[in-house]
Amino acid sequence: MERGRQKKEIRQEMKRRLSALPPEEKGRATRALERRLEGLACYFYARRVMCYVGVGFEIDTTPLLTRALAAGKEVFVPRCLVAEGRLLVSALHDLGELDRGYFGLLEPKPEYIRPFDPAKLDVIIVPGLAFDLNGYRVGQGGGYYDRLLAEIGPQTVLLALAFDFQVYKQLPVESHDCPVHRIITPSRTINCRSLPPGWI
Repeated sequence: MERGRQKKEIRQEMKRRLSALPPEEKGRATRALERRLEGLACYFYARRVMCYVGVGFEIDTTPLLTRALAAGKEVFVPRCLVAEGRLLVSALHDLGELDRGYFGLLEPKPEYIRPFDPAKLDVIIVPGLAFDLNGYRVGQGGGYYDRLLAEIGPQTVLLALAFDFQVYKQLPVESHDCPVHRIITPSRTINCRSLPPGWI
């Protein structure tokens, strides 16, 4: 219960700080961290990349998705299957295929759903409200990404995008939590754990 209460407080604090971030500052920071991400070898050489579509106070990932498509990467986004309590991984060919879905998220329209096996992804950019130096995260609390990450292959690289204030020294951790390999902020790349064999 204590960990659950701590996570709830962290979620509230991060939502408050993210919502209060001035648009100009948020835009500058987002561009800086996306440049840093695109300079990472594990992202640059990845062929199959899954990324959330940022909405509201989240980092806007639509420019990143646009550039990934233009670069010839196979791009995948999540669709929330609320009745099943899980995420469906779907191939994305164009941002025009997205529409508002559950929780106000931008998701593939039904006619553009192209299911894909998450075990075959090279990179997943994982959302979160807070991260720590060991790669653990505090998400929205629904457990959707925890269930998705339980399905990935051993070669999949997990990356996170965060503003500097979203990074904690240590977060409360539960047994099902899966840490990311790298956290990319506007000012630094945090190496949380070793990349899978074959990645640099």
